[in-house]
Amino acid sequence: MNKERNVKSARIEVLSELITVKTANLETMKAAEEALKTSVEAIVSAPQEEFRKCVEELLKFSNADIKTLSKITKPSVGIRLCCEMLRSIFEPNFKPKRHAAETWQESVKFVSDKSFFIKLATCDADILTVDQMKILKKYVERAELNANKIEHESVVCACLCRWINAFLELACTLRVMEEQVEEMKELREQIKQTEEKFENESSELQQLKVDVEKLTNLIRENEQVLANDRRLCDYRLRSGDLLNALKPHRKRWKSQLKQNEKKQKELIGSTLLFAIYRSHLLCQEKSVATMCTSMCTAHLNSVSVSFDPSVATPSNVINKILRNLKMSRRFCLFASASDSLLLNLRAVLPGATYLDMSLMTWKDPQMVLSLPKHVYSIVPTVFFNVTEVPPPEMHEILMKSEEKEVCYQNKPLELPEDILFVFVAKSLGHIPDQIRKLMEVIVISGNLDPIEELGRSERNELSSLLGEFTAADILESKELTRKAMQTATI
Repeated sequence: MNKERNVKSARIEVLSELITVKTANLETMKAAEEALKTSVEAIVSAPQEEFRKCVEELLKFSNADIKTLSKITKPSVGIRLCCEMLRSIFEPNFKPKRHAAETWQESVKFVSDKSFFIKLATCDADILTVDQMKILKKYVERAELNANKIEHESVVCACLCRWINAFLELACTLRVMEEQVEEMKELREQIKQTEEKFENESSELQQLKVDVEKLTNLIRENEQVLANDRRLCDYRLRSGDLLNALKPHRKRWKSQLKQNEKKQKELIGSTLLFAIYRSHLLCQEKSVATMCTSMCTAHLNSVSVSFDPSVATPSNVINKILRNLKMSRRFCLFASASDSLLLNLRAVLPGATYLDMSLMTWKDPQMVLSLPKHVYSIVPTVFFNVTEVPPPEMHEILMKSEEKEVCYQNKPLELPEDILFVFVAKSLGHIPDQIRKLMEVIVISGNLDPIEELGRSERNELSSLLGEFTAADILESKELTRKAMQTATI
């Protein structure tokens, strides 16, 4: 189709050039024709006008006027010559007889008819041959053939004489102009042929343009179909390669799906159990928490609500609190003699700023100056090994005041929405009740289970990639497919 379109496009260019040339030639020929026509009309117009007037005069005669010719018994030489000239025009083989009277009788019968006068009015000067012109000129040269003289004898014959003179003059003029007229006719024929070719080529050009447009649309549609087919082939090849690369992960994903289904069934019961244990843990009533947890477990079993008993353990509850520190309504104060809490904090907040308060005090100049920087820091700040209570002027900042703007060292300080401070102390003996009420105080009596890499399966690069993009997005992009395959094989 491309080849056919190129051939037709090339033909369109050729035709366009030909049409341009023919348009110019037509304009030139029409100008030449108009010039010739003007020249011929300028020369022929006078004889034609004279001939027209003579015809008008002839048509005015009635039948009675015409029949007066038959009453003339002894015509003059001029009248006789006039009738003989008319017969010479319409009867090429006419020859006068020896006896003039006999010729006259035949001539009178020839011209004494109204239809003959109509024939004279419609006669074309082109009918005269060169021989006829020579014969008529001999008649005209005779002095007897004078319309003014004849008019005294017959008005009709005088008018016929004038018609003959005008007819002969027009015929001779046309004969002289014959070459120009013939040239004009040839030029008219050339114009006609050129116009026909012009119309044919224009029609062919329009048809070719329509064909090229159709071919272009068809090629565009085929290219679109081809692109779709190629994309489909690419999808199939990439999907096959990607499925092979993901095959080792299917068992693990199926296992995770089953675990998620189990967790979904246990969601209501586990949430209730977790909430009860957490609320009592925040109240620092461990014995009561254990008892309430046992009662909740028994009740859930009695109403056949599934749950996971492992959620109601100190390690699980504390670790979940750690994971959700950023969503906590108040800052947390952890009391733990074990280092396991700090280790889990570092796992949850790996990019946070950790300040060891055993090496400094709240009133140190360095702490006073750096506190606003920690407020506006984009990462959390963890104060651990806290052994003393911060001064009152720092309470509004460190205790997550509900006021958006506080005063610190006589300067306004605007608290950002995402500010996060965490406090860790070995014990709560030095923390007054007033401070405890401003914070979420959580006492940890034993070692915590270590937190594995946070949401390893959820934050896994492969899982993130497959979760962020749709299958169509991945198959559409070579880079995403390559990255997914590369990640799957690590």
